[in-house]
Amino acid sequence: MIRDRLKSAARRAAVRFFGMEFDVEERDPAGRGRPDPSRYDPSKIPPLVDGDGDTPGPNHKSDIGRTWVSAQVAAGSAPFLIDVRPPKEVVAGTLPGVRLWPGLHVQSRTADLPAAGDRIVVICQTGEHGSAEAAAWLRENGWPMARRLRGGMAEWIEHGERVEIPAPAPGGRLAPGHPVRTPDGREGWVLEAVGPGQVRVWHADGTASGPWGEDALRA
Repeated sequence: MIRDRLKSAARRAAVRFFGMEFDVEERDPAGRGRPDPSRYDPSKIPPLVDGDGDTPGPNHKSDIGRTWVSAQVAAGSAPFLIDVRPPKEVVAGTLPGVRLWPGLHVQSRTADLPAAGDRIVVICQTGEHGSAEAAAWLRENGWPMARRLRGGMAEWIEHGERVEIPAPAPGGRLAPGHPVRTPDGREGWVLEAVGPGQVRVWHADGTASGPWGEDALRA
């Protein structure tokens, strides 16, 4: 008993020393309150390819694996998802419930971010086109649980994970990624709906404009 108490105290000290409090969950050695492992819905288990997408797990400091995110999405407890790809790349699909904030657009959307302790997953096309930089910026500016989705959308789609195709907002006709020309003559792509028949537009120079009325935009 004394040895067990010493081991528990040493573990707690190590957790505090290495700053791992947010990665540690209280575990129930006796299994009380755990779900019955014989009762599960196989359709909720994400596909697992050995050595591919199953790592890194939620304890990694900068990345997260595809299967962990897929399991959270399937369970209805997805982290806060941000897609940093240009709008023209999202027309083929993205993760369910994602926010489309291209490049480092997140820097101007801090008011829309979740609480500092919530998990955030940042997605780009391959994991090498801006998601690492956006996730790092978030960690450095008060959101320590921000992670890059390793492998990005390319791996997500390759392994048949759930994809959501952007659609117009209720009452609208233009979906995110739709190419348009604004009344001031600038070309761009629909970024997001901001009201009935109202959208913001993303331009190739990395800026956003609007809101614009859909009827004022030329396709």
